[in-house]
Amino acid sequence: MNNNISLRPLKDNIKDYQNLYKWCQDKAVYTYFEQRKLSMQEIVTKYKTRTNPNTKTPVYIIEYQNIPIGLIQYTVISSSIKQKYHLPKENTAYEIDIFIGESKYRNKGIGKIAIKLLINILTSPKNIFILVPEIKNKRAISCYQKVGFTKTITYQDYDTLNKNIQDKVVMVYIIKE
Repeated sequence: MNNNISLRPLKDNIKDYQNLYKWCQDKAVYTYFEQRKLSMQEIVTKYKTRTNPNTKTPVYIIEYQNIPIGLIQYTVISSSIKQKYHLPKENTAYEIDIFIGESKYRNKGIGKIAIKLLINILTSPKNIFILVPEIKNKRAISCYQKVGFTKTITYQDYDTLNKNIQDKVVMVYIIKE
């Protein structure tokens, strides 16, 4: 299966936006990713800037045998967030978001492989990678632990709509020298 999975940059085209739209209508995705369904206009507005080579949040489409099945993205963490998460300030730290949008490809280890592929793209000594799932997202936590992420701290934060308090866990993976 490893050889069948690849990452490619999100493209500024209708096909990629349609896939994102379709995936963001799936309750299994939006429950943990946006907390609501996104309209096509919201998808285009949010992700169009992320196709720019200088974006602060590069987005990749996860493909299985060249079929788009999900999304993985990252952003460099600010020093204030590193402090909040108790991370060493001298290290470069990346926060990763991922989902498998096509339900028939879930629970097959693809998320684990996609995370490893992204880490390989970004790897240099002392890099830190974090994921911050909701504590109740057991499937995601299990996947991240299989990659080698460890739980560090838990905290409460508002969802993306700033309506509900969520219990979250910071999971960390550090590249050793």
